[in-house]
Amino acid sequence: MLKQSKSVNTQQSNIKSQHWLLKVIIVFAISAGIFFGINSIGSAATTATQTANTKTESTKTEQVTPVYSQLVTTGTISQKIKTSGEIKPMLGVSLIPEASGKIEEIYVDIGDFVKKGQKLAQINDETQQAQFAQAKAALNVANASIKMQEVTIESSRSSLVSAKAAVEASESQLKNLTVTRKRLEKLFSEGAVSRQDVDDIITKYDNANAAHIAAQTNVKKASDAVQTALVTLEMRKAELTQATANLNAVKVNLDKTIVDAPFDGIITARYEDPGANANTAKPLFDIQQSNPVKIIGTIIEKDLYQIIAGKTSVVITVDSVAGQFKGVVTKIYPSIDNSSRTGKIEIHLDNLDNKLRTGMFAKIDVLVATHENAVVVPRDSLVKYDNNYLAYVVEKQGDKYIAVKRDVKVGIFDDSKVEIISGLKAGDRLISKGTEFVREGAPVSID
Repeated sequence: MLKQSKSVNTQQSNIKSQHWLLKVIIVFAISAGIFFGINSIGSAATTATQTANTKTESTKTEQVTPVYSQLVTTGTISQKIKTSGEIKPMLGVSLIPEASGKIEEIYVDIGDFVKKGQKLAQINDETQQAQFAQAKAALNVANASIKMQEVTIESSRSSLVSAKAAVEASESQLKNLTVTRKRLEKLFSEGAVSRQDVDDIITKYDNANAAHIAAQTNVKKASDAVQTALVTLEMRKAELTQATANLNAVKVNLDKTIVDAPFDGIITARYEDPGANANTAKPLFDIQQSNPVKIIGTIIEKDLYQIIAGKTSVVITVDSVAGQFKGVVTKIYPSIDNSSRTGKIEIHLDNLDNKLRTGMFAKIDVLVATHENAVVVPRDSLVKYDNNYLAYVVEKQGDKYIAVKRDVKVGIFDDSKVEIISGLKAGDRLISKGTEFVREGAPVSID
């Protein structure tokens, strides 16, 4: 019984051992299956990834970048200095009357165009008119006095001529009597004539000599009279000069009662009405000359010496007025502002239609350099690196368009263009937009 029981127990133990071993085998088999399954899946995933990468790399190699392009051309380009200024009148004054008094008439109003010398207002001039009439009468008297004195001079000169003629006649008679006296005195010594004949000729000689002396005295008196008349004439002329000056002074005061335009311009303000009292300390009008106008711009010191008065061109833009206005720099101010280190330029512009009004803000482009027939490209088409520039052009290689890099040397710039000195020529096809997406040798498609 004991042996049989042990045998049964041994059999049961062997059965349990076999069951445990089978379980171990099953677990190992499952683990091995899972391990090899995972490796297989990983290998497949790796293979798929490598395949995808290969396809992507292939796709990248064949990618074509679309770009915008244009042909390089030649044209005119200008280097500009930009500044601004205010439009000012060429001339502008406040008209203050030079005479006081009641304003009789005002002939113009705000907005009226006037000519130089045109009468704008009249101030009461009764007092000045009376003074003018008196001064004019004094001038007439002075002129009449001169004419009278000129007549006196002519009369004195006639008297002098007569006196000189009398001297000549008496001198001739005296010469004849002298000869006769000598002849009779000789004859008397010879007893050919009587003493009475000699005495008679001596008496005639003495009378003629006295007449000759009197005639010479008359010449002296007539000559003195002429000189006196001439001196008096000079006095009358001085009186005429004084009367003329007095009349002119009165005329100036009379003219001051008229307010007239000092230059061609437009009335921009009127401060009084007829009937008001004119005041020599208060303006009646403001007048401005608006054709031409002037614009004063500010230029930094380093740029000032690029500008030449009378030659440097400018382009003026006013936001409120359509179009552009072209001119030249008229003058360069001689001083530099020591705080801002800037100088000033002045520009004159014709303004026949009065589009430009004083006080408007103007943008000024000073064209300091202009190059014609230059190779020009858009500024945005260039790539800047280390203070150098490059551009991309399109070249055809086989059946493809390729981006080719060019190093370029630039000249002057304007708002949107740049001059190319070397590296590009007219006719090259330039990539104008999309340069940031291309690289040397990359295939591109052009618009």
